[in-house]
Amino acid sequence: MFPLATATTTADIVRAIVYLVITLIVAEVVNRLLADHGGGISRVLTRKLPAADETRLRMARRLVVAAIVFVGVMFALLELPGVNSVARGLLASAGITALIVGFAARSVLANLVSGIIVALAQPVRIGDRVAVGEWQGTVEEVRLTYSYIRADDNSRIVIPNEQLGSTVIRNFTIVDEASAAAVEFAVPAAASLVDVRRVALAAAAPFSRGRSPERKPSLTVLDLAADTVRLRLTVWQEDKAAADQAAAELRFALDQELKAAGLVAGPAGAASAPAQTEPPGGQGDTS
Repeated sequence: MFPLATATTTADIVRAIVYLVITLIVAEVVNRLLADHGGGISRVLTRKLPAADETRLRMARRLVVAAIVFVGVMFALLELPGVNSVARGLLASAGITALIVGFAARSVLANLVSGIIVALAQPVRIGDRVAVGEWQGTVEEVRLTYSYIRADDNSRIVIPNEQLGSTVIRNFTIVDEASAAAVEFAVPAAASLVDVRRVALAAAAPFSRGRSPERKPSLTVLDLAADTVRLRLTVWQEDKAAADQAAAELRFALDQELKAAGLVAGPAGAASAPAQTEPPGGQGDTS
């Protein structure tokens, strides 16, 4: 049994409140200093802080602030005689206490540890374009327990860090931001593929932002059927967002050019397939 605690005096309560106030002030000051430090680095470099460094800096700032608050609260509680006695008793059974706390907070601790791992290993960085499961968007925040992804409609997808650290992530910008935009379409089997290639590549030329020969517009034959030929027209853009926009505009341009040249398929296969964002590939390449 814990020893009986002495009566808590007004002075004890005042000291505890003072500790809490000082803790909050120090935490806020440190938080602002670290935030300004990151901005100072950006100003010294005359450019925006790299995504990897910004992610680590924000995670470190939150960990430091959390540690300050924890220590300050503990000092404040130890000023109260009743809590002091209970705290000493709990310290005597630290193993049991750690087990209980760990079991109760296992989800929070898992998210916290995963957040630190994500910030250090950098599978995603602030500003990266990613797809996690069915969700896709731009990484906006990597916090202690949750990460925020901004979707195309400006909504926020909040993902627990434990899930972010244990699932497959498709990152469109971590190595190379260039992204392929592809449109699938069909033409009659009797159409001349030479003419189709000429018209399709001409339509794709204004949408190409490739910076190397292998990233020029390309036309790939996907399937040769009895009545139609399915093809994929691929162009490259600077990033995923630009590729999505280019694919949407390329459909209209390609449809107009094929109709003007009399190369579109009949009513059963006239519509172009939805845009794909995979790198080009298929049964044959006529680029």
